[in-house]
Amino acid sequence: MKIEKIHEDQRGAIYRILFSGKEFLLVSTNKGYSRGGDFHESMQHDVVLSGKVNYIVRQEGRDNVMTLKSGHIIHIEAGSPHMWTALEDSLIVEWLAGEFEKKYFDMYRKIVEEKLNV
Repeated sequence: MKIEKIHEDQRGAIYRILFSGKEFLLVSTNKGYSRGGDFHESMQHDVVLSGKVNYIVRQEGRDNVMTLKSGHIIHIEAGSPHMWTALEDSLIVEWLAGEFEKKYFDMYRKIVEEKLNV
């Protein structure tokens, strides 16, 4: 197993975990900040390890909002734009069913980047 920090800013930190040929991301997010604003070609799986987040997933042109807390798991269909905002300091592990890649969804990404530019 290999663990490396790949990014850190005022939102928190992101670590990459390589285990048995699979890539996982461990993402800490400070209260009030958002992450994501993207979508993937394969299904994404997220587990909230601690904290509480509002998760937004766009499906069929509508925003579906869910509040998830420690122990909740979400499976995001391929091609579905998504993001989360931390209601509390939070820790999430995520991985893709396929190879890691992403494309940004401008409407959500603007929200994610908004606080970074304050």
